[in-house]
Amino acid sequence: MSNANGLRLQLLGQLFGRANLLAWGVLALALGATLLAWHNLRQSQSEAAARQLELLADELSEAIVQRMQNQESILLGAAALLDTSDEVSRDDWRRYAERLRLGERYPGIQGLGFSQVLRAEQLPAFETALRTEGFINFRVRPFGQRPLYSAIRYIEPFAGRNLVAFGFDMLSEPVRRAAMLDAARSGQSRLSGRVTLVQETHGRVQPGLLLYVPVYWPGQPLDSPEQRLAALRGFAYSPYRVHDLMHGILGGRQRELDFELYASPAAAAGELLYSSRGDTPASTPAAAQRQLELFGQSWRLHFHHAPGFLADAHRGESSLLALGGCIGLLLFFLVSSLSQRRAQVQQLADRITEQLRLSEERLALALKGSNDGWWDIDLKAGSFFASARGWQMLGHPEQGPPGFADDPLGWERLVHPDDLAAARTSLMQALRQGATYFTIDCRLLCVDGTPLPVLLRGYIQRGADGYPLRITGTTMDQSEAKRIERLKSEFVSTVSHELRTPLTAIAGSLGLINGGALGAVPAGMQQMLGIAQANSQRLSHLINDLLDMDKLEAGKMQFDLQPCALDEQLAEALASNQAYAAQHQVQLRLAECPPLRVRVDAMRLQQVLANFLSNAVKYSPPGAEVLLHAERRGARVRVAVSDSGPGIAAAFRERVFAKFSQADASDSRKKGGTGLGLAISKELIERMGGQIGFDSVEGQGASFWFELALLADPPTAATDGAHPGLLVVEDEPDIAALLRQLLEHAGYRVRLAHSLAEARRALAAERPAAISLDLKLPDGDGLQLVRELRADARYRELPILVVSAACEQGRLALGGGVPALDWLSKPIDPQRLLDSLARALRGLPERPRVLHVEDDHDLRQVVAEQGRELAEFVAAENLAQARRLLAGPPFDLVLLDLGLPDGNGLELVEELRRSQPQLPVVVLSASELDGAQLAKVRAALAKSRNDGQHLLQLLTRLLPAKETGHD
Repeated sequence: MSNANGLRLQLLGQLFGRANLLAWGVLALALGATLLAWHNLRQSQSEAAARQLELLADELSEAIVQRMQNQESILLGAAALLDTSDEVSRDDWRRYAERLRLGERYPGIQGLGFSQVLRAEQLPAFETALRTEGFINFRVRPFGQRPLYSAIRYIEPFAGRNLVAFGFDMLSEPVRRAAMLDAARSGQSRLSGRVTLVQETHGRVQPGLLLYVPVYWPGQPLDSPEQRLAALRGFAYSPYRVHDLMHGILGGRQRELDFELYASPAAAAGELLYSSRGDTPASTPAAAQRQLELFGQSWRLHFHHAPGFLADAHRGESSLLALGGCIGLLLFFLVSSLSQRRAQVQQLADRITEQLRLSEERLALALKGSNDGWWDIDLKAGSFFASARGWQMLGHPEQGPPGFADDPLGWERLVHPDDLAAARTSLMQALRQGATYFTIDCRLLCVDGTPLPVLLRGYIQRGADGYPLRITGTTMDQSEAKRIERLKSEFVSTVSHELRTPLTAIAGSLGLINGGALGAVPAGMQQMLGIAQANSQRLSHLINDLLDMDKLEAGKMQFDLQPCALDEQLAEALASNQAYAAQHQVQLRLAECPPLRVRVDAMRLQQVLANFLSNAVKYSPPGAEVLLHAERRGARVRVAVSDSGPGIAAAFRERVFAKFSQADASDSRKKGGTGLGLAISKELIERMGGQIGFDSVEGQGASFWFELALLADPPTAATDGAHPGLLVVEDEPDIAALLRQLLEHAGYRVRLAHSLAEARRALAAERPAAISLDLKLPDGDGLQLVRELRADARYRELPILVVSAACEQGRLALGGGVPALDWLSKPIDPQRLLDSLARALRGLPERPRVLHVEDDHDLRQVVAEQGRELAEFVAAENLAQARRLLAGPPFDLVLLDLGLPDGNGLELVEELRRSQPQLPVVVLSASELDGAQLAKVRAALAKSRNDGQHLLQLLTRLLPAKETGHD
């Protein structure tokens, strides 16, 4: 008991002791500050609530006025419709009302009507006319003799409650009559007082209002009230059920305040038009009032706080008191324990500081131990940093040369010019594909200009949106590794050469002996000689495979890519491997191959086919069949070799195309082989732009295949068996000879002309199937010949292919409007030339045309090259050129920059919206569009965020599907 009392006294002493005076002072200050903040908050929230109520009252009043002015605009339009004709039909009135979409755009309006003014003598004819329209029992209501009527003739929608109003004489009711006659005499719109609409046939009865716009007979004087009353034709009007009208105007506003609407400034209870609390006005005084003058009526609005409005306004006051008290208590206990915690915090800070020092020391030692340089590119800050070791590698001082720190692209100045494009491409691919890590093998330039081979390893830090923020990594000196790699290549080449010479002699000698050239060979010796000869051939294959792999890895293997007939290549491969198959008692069969053409190195293709076929033969049982077949797959062809051998084991499939890879160690002994054939085949096919793979079911065989892109078919011969005749107009002898050889090899008859005069003579002698035309000729401009031919009816549709280094200037000078004309810039792409001719001679439709308005020549070329398979890109450097081109043949899409030399691209957008609203416009610009601008175009891309693939996907989606002339 005494211990508990002692502990209690100790705690009280700590709580109320002198050492805790600061804590009590902090608590007092905190509570005082809380009370002061609560008082100020309450006062400011009350003022804010009053201001908010005033703003809401103004907003609601303005909304009511605006809605009623909109209703007047509708009626003025209806009156204008009536002014245009002496007789507007019921169907005219219905169609006008339907186009207004009243229920959708103007909620709360009961209808749109026309009330025709009639004198007593006109009433019978009016009723008869309405009966002839199909309303057999029509009569003006209420019945009775009156000097003047205003019967409702049209009202839309003509359904529901509005049917009751048809034929009602609104002049028969005093409130309506007063508003109508005032409108007629003044010539102004007038609003009636509170009435009960004739449409109130069922449900809750609401106060009603009517808005009238007078309509006069055309040609009558309207200078005085009497003249206007005499010329009165009727009224365009709208009835309103006030509750429905207010609900349409208010939307969600009345959740924050209540109000009453009175039909007079006195705000008498009998004049109540609407109350947000029901039919009973509020018992409390109005917090705000407004008076509205609308079309001859004075309305009074009383505003009150909605339930919960003040509570919401003062929400948080009690929380502030509670929070302030809690903060005061927390501060009290915090200060009380601060002296004890201070020592602990100081100890923790010392420990963290020591850990940070050790971490930095380890990082520095790691970089020093690896002897690598370190670099960092901050894309957000636009800065570049390299460590002292990184600069020392290149012979620079430790701080680096000037001009690099503020240039995030400064690293490009350090890369060898021959390696810059590949390095830039590798980095851009990593950035676009969302990669985190990347490596670049390139050469950097030292201070003295010598290249230093390095391996750059990088890490890309990205933000939450996926965009890169920072790129950091290391630089590894590859000089020694490259030297060893070079020595290895030299060693492989030397050893292979030194081995190949004696092996050739050995294999030849063994072949002569085994063939009996030196006399009969005993049977026992013949078997041993055969084994020796087979192993010498195997060693020779190994040396060849090693040399090929070394060339591929070093990038020294040359490829002579030429158009080839695939069926001929397959037949040649089959014939070359028949003897080998016969040795293994395996049958080779070539399935029927369609006449397809591919661009390959024929020798390398034969090497791949030989590898596929020899592998299939080796692993097929005696008597089996190996099938070589080709299958067209869209714009590609798949060539496959299928066997019925044991197939590929599942555990080995991932390593099939790896170097020195075989199913198991016994394979090389049982079947022979180096394990390099498939690895070399994969490299060869990929270097020729193809893909390679295999399909296998274990125990049932395997099918190894590769896919290549197809070339367009060569032009077909004319119906009389003759080859199509082409006129090639070219003054450069070398280019003319090249074109002639290319076109004749593709099956054309070619006639050369070296000037405009020769071209005209050739055309007079024979009409060619098409013309290839240079623009720069000795005796004039090639465009002159184009204009002459298009002016001559005989040659107006003759296909012309302009082959020139000045295509872009020629296209702009011609200005469009020329049919059957295509353009191909030098240097010549043979396949594009043949494709264009084939398309023209077959009469295929032109490709989609894209007008690219961009003053950056390099960007235009990049975009045109990226999208050349999708469309023909026509360039314009400024707005003037774009307008001239748009006046010619139609385009399928406009790709537009905004910052142009002669104005803003948005000017062209506005012009196209008026003249060609269906033409898609895509903005590709350095600046981003706001919401209003974006709504005027089909799509927009920022140049800094365009990765090429996004643009191609967008063009594919927007461009029409047209034939391109490709298979």
